[in-house]
Amino acid sequence: MATLKFSTASSGDSSQIVINTTINENVNDGDIVRSKIAGAHGLVEKANDTGVGAVGVAMASGSVGASIDVIYQGTYQVNFTEESLSSSDIGKRVFVSSTSGQATITPPSATGKTLIELGLLRDTNGTCYINPQTLMIL
Repeated sequence: MATLKFSTASSGDSSQIVINTTINENVNDGDIVRSKIAGAHGLVEKANDTGVGAVGVAMASGSVGASIDVIYQGTYQVNFTEESLSSSDIGKRVFVSSTSGQATITPPSATGKTLIELGLLRDTNGTCYINPQTLMIL
């Protein structure tokens, strides 16, 4: 069973929408995940740029079948495919990568991929304002 929580971030600068739910595969803290209609072990899995679904970020690491909090709106540190982010990247749009569970500042462009904007980059450590939206299927 999923549990919905509304809260104010500890920094006080944004509200959060967080759902506690079971995971269908192993995830790491900061991995991008998507809702799954049904899974043998849970209701979320790592997301990538193929397919659509509600997208959030895992707020803890966990193994298959574990319950974790997933943030669907608010500020949280996200895992990126880029080796490093620079100060010139702050404020850029963040997208779901082709690498499962990872974000990128480079939007996908290949035919058949789904352009999903996760939010905006707030810091070079990968902290993002998360407000996901599916933009289009390429």
